[in-house]
Amino acid sequence: MATLTAPKKSATANLGEPPPKGIHLAVCLDVVDTYNDRVLKYGAPYGSENEDDYEYKNRERFIFGVKCKDGSLRKIASKPFPISLHEKSGLRAFLTSWLGESPKDGFDTATLKGKGAQLTLIERGEGDKTYINIGTISEVMEELKGKVPSADEFGTDADNDNTGAEIPF
Repeated sequence: MATLTAPKKSATANLGEPPPKGIHLAVCLDVVDTYNDRVLKYGAPYGSENEDDYEYKNRERFIFGVKCKDGSLRKIASKPFPISLHEKSGLRAFLTSWLGESPKDGFDTATLKGKGAQLTLIERGEGDKTYINIGTISEVMEELKGKVPSADEFGTDADNDNTGAEIPF
C-alpha cells in the first residue's frame, strides 16, 4: 500500500465538471490515502450526532483523468475504499478488475499513477441531483493503449507522492 499521509487539502475538492457517462479511456493521476476518516457505521441513522454511531477508517481513492470526445480534459475520483486487500474487500475487487489479476501481498498502489484504464461511467440520480460515478474499470485493450491520455496533458505529475503538499488540481 502507499504510505499514509495527511493531505493538506481534499484531493477531490477541485476536480471540476465530471466527464459524461459512457466508456472512456483514462489515466490514473493520483492515489490519495487518508487516515482516520470519520464515517457513519453501517446501520446507524444518517446525520446522527452520537459519537458511538461513527468509526474511523483508513481509506484510499484513485483520481483519473479522462480526455472526452470533444477534446476536453476532465477528472473523476473513485469512491473511497477501506485500505485492505482481504479477498472480499472492495479495493481488491477494483484492483483485480483493473489489473486483470489479483494484487499480490505488499502491492504498492502508488505504482498505479500514470497507468491507463478503461472506465465505464454511470449516471446516478439522488433527489434533484445527478452524479457521475465509476461503474466499472478494466485494463486497456492492447489496440487502444496508444489512445490513453498521458498524465502530462492534465498538468499534473504522475510521480506526485501526495506527501501532503498542495495537490496541483
